[in-house]
Amino acid sequence: MMHGCSLQKQVSVMSINLSAKLDELQRGDRQLETTVALCEIRSQLQELTKSVESCQSEVSEVKRDMVAIKHELDTVQQVKEEIEELREYVDRLGEQSHRRKLRLLEQGLTFFLSYAILAAMLGMLQFGYNTGVINAPEVSIENFMKDVYKDRYGEDIQEDYVKLLYAVAVSIFAIGGMLGGFSGGMIANRFGRKGGLLLNNILGIGGACLMGFTKIAHSYEVLFLGRFIIGVNCGLNTSLVPMYISEIAPLNLRGGLGTVNQLAVTIGLLMSQVLGIEQILGTDDGWPVLLGMYIHQGL
Repeated sequence: MMHGCSLQKQVSVMSINLSAKLDELQRGDRQLETTVALCEIRSQLQELTKSVESCQSEVSEVKRDMVAIKHELDTVQQVKEEIEELREYVDRLGEQSHRRKLRLLEQGLTFFLSYAILAAMLGMLQFGYNTGVINAPEVSIENFMKDVYKDRYGEDIQEDYVKLLYAVAVSIFAIGGMLGGFSGGMIANRFGRKGGLLLNNILGIGGACLMGFTKIAHSYEVLFLGRFIIGVNCGLNTSLVPMYISEIAPLNLRGGLGTVNQLAVTIGLLMSQVLGIEQILGTDDGWPVLLGMYIHQGL
């Protein structure tokens, strides 16, 4: 009986021990599960932290982009304002130009404008005059060259050589004209249209004086030099006169006044042929006056 009681106590103790161990095992399982859960939560928190940091960097980039966009919008607004100012300025210039054109149209052909155009036309008149003036007194000029040659060398000049000298007197005018035509733009830019025309008169007067005093100087080289200088003068006139007339002419008269150049050239040609006939100045004594007649036009 005693033995049975002790066994029962042992079983009871073992039962208590097993129960305690089972409780310990259960508590250990719970701790393990808690540890695993905590690890999972920690890893999720780390991922969440990384996501938050990534979002913060993206937000920073968006803020920078917004600042750049705002700066560009300000620039665009400033450009719009400048464009509006330019448009208003262009409109004002257009109105001023329109009013200026209306004033020019109302002015028409005044006395001073007519006088200025007539003075400029004399340059083209001289071009036409000197182009044809050398043709009419050909025989008289050749006789002069023969006399000069005979006085210099004591013998008669050959006919072919006389023709050559006369051809030089005719063609050297074109050489001077080519030089003057090329120099017209430079002269106009440096001295102006009007100033260039006034300075060009000095060449015209000088060339006319040389041709007019050729017979007195008893030298056909003086004739060559005078023809060359007057050629430069006429070449400059062909450049300066059209520019001057086109700039001073009103808009409604610019097309018509642009034709006065050709009109002056033809009038000059006509005058040279009429004055060069033998009954007027196409004689042995009159041809120097015929060639030097431009002096009064230059003055």
